[in-house]
Amino acid sequence: MRSDTPAALPLIAYAAGLALGHSYAEAIGFAAVAVLLIAIRKPRMAMLCLALAGGVCAASLARARNAAADGAVAPLIADRFVTVVAPIDRDWSVHGDAYLLRCPRFAADGVVIDKPLMIYTRFTPQVIAMERSIRAEGFLRRSERGDVVLTVKSPRLMSYEGSLNAFTPAAWNRVLANRLRPFASSRPTEVALVEALALGRGERLTDDVRDSYKRGGTYHLLVFSGLQIAFAAALIALALRWLHAPRASDWSLLLFSVAAPLFIGSTASVSRASIGIGLYAVSRILHRPTTLENLWCVAALLRLVIAPHDLVEPAFHLTYAGAGALLFVGKALAAGRARWLAYAASAEMSVTPLTLFHFHQYALGGSLMMLLLTPVVFAMLLTSVAVCVFPCTPLLDVVGSLHKVCTLVNAAAASMWGFFAAPPLAAVVSGYMLAMLAIALLRGRVRATAIFAALSIPLIAALIVGRSDVATPRLTMLDVGQGDALLLRSPKHVVLVDAGGRLGDAHFGETELLPMLVDRGVRHIDVAVLTHVHPDHCGGLPAVLDNLDVGSLWISPRRFRGDCAQRLLEACAARAIPIHLVRDGDVLTVGAMSLRAFVADRTFKHSPENNSSVVLRAGIGRWTSLLTGDVERDEEEMLAERDIRADVLKVGHHGSRTSSTPALLDAVHPRIALISCGLHNTFGHPHASVVESLRSRGIHTWRTDRNGTIDVDFLPAHIVVHQQFDTPR
Repeated sequence: MRSDTPAALPLIAYAAGLALGHSYAEAIGFAAVAVLLIAIRKPRMAMLCLALAGGVCAASLARARNAAADGAVAPLIADRFVTVVAPIDRDWSVHGDAYLLRCPRFAADGVVIDKPLMIYTRFTPQVIAMERSIRAEGFLRRSERGDVVLTVKSPRLMSYEGSLNAFTPAAWNRVLANRLRPFASSRPTEVALVEALALGRGERLTDDVRDSYKRGGTYHLLVFSGLQIAFAAALIALALRWLHAPRASDWSLLLFSVAAPLFIGSTASVSRASIGIGLYAVSRILHRPTTLENLWCVAALLRLVIAPHDLVEPAFHLTYAGAGALLFVGKALAAGRARWLAYAASAEMSVTPLTLFHFHQYALGGSLMMLLLTPVVFAMLLTSVAVCVFPCTPLLDVVGSLHKVCTLVNAAAASMWGFFAAPPLAAVVSGYMLAMLAIALLRGRVRATAIFAALSIPLIAALIVGRSDVATPRLTMLDVGQGDALLLRSPKHVVLVDAGGRLGDAHFGETELLPMLVDRGVRHIDVAVLTHVHPDHCGGLPAVLDNLDVGSLWISPRRFRGDCAQRLLEACAARAIPIHLVRDGDVLTVGAMSLRAFVADRTFKHSPENNSSVVLRAGIGRWTSLLTGDVERDEEEMLAERDIRADVLKVGHHGSRTSSTPALLDAVHPRIALISCGLHNTFGHPHASVVESLRSRGIHTWRTDRNGTIDVDFLPAHIVVHQQFDTPR
């Protein structure tokens, strides 16, 4: 059947090439096939082969660029200061107790590196005015996620250089932002909203504001994206057509599509909206009008040509899935006065699997909330534009009032918000590929029905995953980076020991730990045990207590203090979760699991928090595991005198040389050792001496920095260890 979207199949072919291509040789092979198809007069098949070749070529080029950039960075990551110069295209943002500046690229000691850089400071940095670049000195490091990071220790090691050209759009944006600075101290929330909505500068938005809109499913309305671009483009088009100048309107839209990324910055959302407007203007200028459906396909294809890495970006997926649902499903099903329900249902169906896959979070009825809040946010956008032109308190009051309305609506929607399992990658790919084929090959209501059926595949898969359970007892060491989080499970029972955490990341639990738990079907935890209150063990636990059903919390009676301890007490009070102070010799039986606690009877002078860790000896059938928290040699000497023999040892303190003494290893005499440590961690964990001690005793060692999440299955006659691949986060 003939389609009204001829660009859909090339889009599918190009995306397939990006995903599957490995070398230029493959691209040459597909191009050669295209030439043969042209020779035998098969132009459509030739076009698909050329699109496939283009995708393979783009993937190979991107891979080569990344390898070159990584190769340039590697020699600079050493224990020496480097001098970094990076362009400034945004403002500082607060990141926990630190400040963060994201730079699109940088030069280190004169070496130009085409990779993003994150600059951290513990001091309050000087305000950025009209400066063009930043010069800073410090140590370059890799974060656990592979990002390049520079930490600046002192204001004397950092300065701004140059100034923006006053005639560039980026300078105009900075001027407008500076006009709002006098109001930032007295009206921080309103100024942050104005900058985010009108100028695309969301760095000042607080976590509370972000969370409010995210829980309501309306955060995409708040950040600068298609809404603002469409608003500005509509004003230009309406004004010039009112003046009976349609050709000038088309050229103005084309000019605007080029200027908008220069003014806001070439973020992905702005680029996508600008590409769509630019293509629309070009089609009118060339007298080649096209359908919105075909324009959607061409815009997506062009964006992937410009930025191939967008193929795996959540924002790209959500933007085009939402727009595609309105065009190919909602438009076909809309009829009568309730047509808006068809549009809302189609948008909900298309973005829900992607939202679950990328974020594990979902607000039921998010599309309806979007329909309700779009007029309010649009009014807030208009007011924000006015504030940029005429900064004054009355206009900021209007922004604040509209924000309160949004907060109330988001709060109502938040009751339907929660964490859910992500659909498997295979289900997501198959569902959306079938939907794309339906777009390319079918029409009308048949196409809409086929798309609905295809998108039900990842949704059903997510429901199945979310209800999964273990068939046999299992110990899982979750890959939480430089921290500890372990699951002990038997059928229908779960014990969580520690919950990971990352210094300065208040949302670690929501963004990292909870997705891991719900992906494994964990919705109820019988007992959560906190070995000690350090951030890398405690940081994710408040989010677990807030969002999952937890029977009780076991904590060490010693050294329980600090910010995380306070948040735990507040969460337990809010959810009426009982707290048990662990005493030496306490025994806990959960399903087929029996746990015995070892707790020091004194406070040690050296590393008192680590040596106060609760140590658990877990028995499951004939097998035992020893979970040691962060105990060091002082407490290990006492443990070695007790019955701690175990088949599996969770190595203490992430493999630090202050732990895992020969006396402890000989007393435990394990078959298997598990080490939880972060990739690229700055502590040097695990220490070479610990690794050698384990190797010399013939102990098989697994570690999260190399193996990722590790499962240990306790079978009647065997212990089976294997690694898992978590859903991308």
